[in-house]
This record gives sequence, structure tokens and C-alpha cells, in this order.
Amino acid sequence: MFFNFFYVFIIFLIYSIIGYFIEIIAVSYIEKKITFNRGFLIGPYLPIYGTGALIMIYFLKSYKDDLLVLFIMSTVLCSLLEYLTSLFLEKIFKLRWWDYSDKKFNVDGRICLSNGILFGLLGVLVVKVINPIINNFLLLIPNWGIITLGMLLSIIFLTDLIITIYIMINLKINANKYLNKDATKEIRQEIQNILRKNNYLTTRLIKSFPHLNTLNNKGFIKFKEALLQTKQEMAKLKQDYQSKHNK
Repeated sequence: MFFNFFYVFIIFLIYSIIGYFIEIIAVSYIEKKITFNRGFLIGPYLPIYGTGALIMIYFLKSYKDDLLVLFIMSTVLCSLLEYLTSLFLEKIFKLRWWDYSDKKFNVDGRICLSNGILFGLLGVLVVKVINPIINNFLLLIPNWGIITLGMLLSIIFLTDLIITIYIMINLKINANKYLNKDATKEIRQEIQNILRKNNYLTTRLIKSFPHLNTLNNKGFIKFKEALLQTKQEMAKLKQDYQSKHNK
């Protein structure tokens, strides 16, 4: 039982890591600069890709010899997963984590056709090519090795998840504090205090989701704008200071 659980978990994490690097490459290409901050969690993995891969592997493997059906089913199921994930995160945190409203053929800004097509292509690639390679590699590891590795990785993953949830709760508390304040001196002073404490994790989370927004919390919008603007100003002051002392 433990072996099967950790075996599946390792596969989940492998595809989550692959998805992370796919996002980095895609976003870096679109924005014309290297972008490392991606995803909800701190570590280099995106669970939505791992979950999507498990759906493809265990529910669509019977279609591996029918590429058209495999492509269509991967498109539909992974798009549904992305939609439900967006809806779930919004209900829990009252935040919109991504928004495809500017893309053609989108549904509520949560999913779009272009992403769905990519999911379909990835489904074919995963089931036909990538997963057999990963399976063959994992079969080389003894059972005790899979269990040990799985336990270690699950501890790291759960720790990451707990820290991220704590950050999100903190973020909501901070956002509510700014609801009745002007985004001027009072907010900016508190933002500077956050940055002086090297609160990297909060700023990383906001930068990872440039479309992170909320429909009901105006305080969060003030907090987000003030945080990013103050961070830029402090970076400029540091750069100017270094330039003067290097002359």
C-alpha cells in the first residue's frame, strides 16, 4: 500500500516539476525575459500539471492507440481541471489567480482554447512517450527506495503547502487592513516595513501571478499595488546608492 501511494506521488511530483519548467520557458519567451517565479507553492513544481498527468496516465491510457480521441479527451479533462482549480482557489481565498479574458475563446477567463490545445498535445506526449520512460526509470529503484524517497518528498511538499497557506492567510489579513485606508503614506510605510523584514515569500507569490486579483476585496488591490510600487522604488534607491559609491 505504501509503495503504491509513494510511487504515484513521485510520478505526480515529477510531472509537477516538468510543468513548472514548461511554464518558465513559455512565460520567459512571451515576456522576452527570464522568469522564475511561477506557481502557487514555493518549490519548483506546479501541482495542476501533476494532477493533469495522473488523469491522463490512469484514465486515458486505454486510448493510447487512438491519438485523436486521446488528444480530445486530454483537452477536455485538463481544461475542466484548470477551470475547477481556478474556481476552487477563488472560493477559498477570494482571489482570482489567473485570467485569460484577453485571449480568444475563453470561458469566464478561467480557461481558453489555446491552453486546451496545449493540454491535448501534452496528453498525447505524456501517454505515448514520456510516461513509459519515467516508468522504466522508476522500476530500476527498489521498493524501499521508492518509499524512502516518497516519504522525504511528501514531507517537503506538505511543509511547502502549509507555509504557502499561512502566507495566504497573512496576505488576506494585510489586505483587509488596507480596505479603509488611502494608498498613500500610511500604507506605504507599512509596506516598507514588510520589505525591510525580507518578506520574500509574500512578494514572490504576488509576482508569480501578475493577474492575481479579487472581485470583492478592494483592500487587496491597494495592498498589491503599493507593495509592488514600493519594492520598485526601494530597488531604485539601492541602485542609485550603489552607483554613487562605485564612482
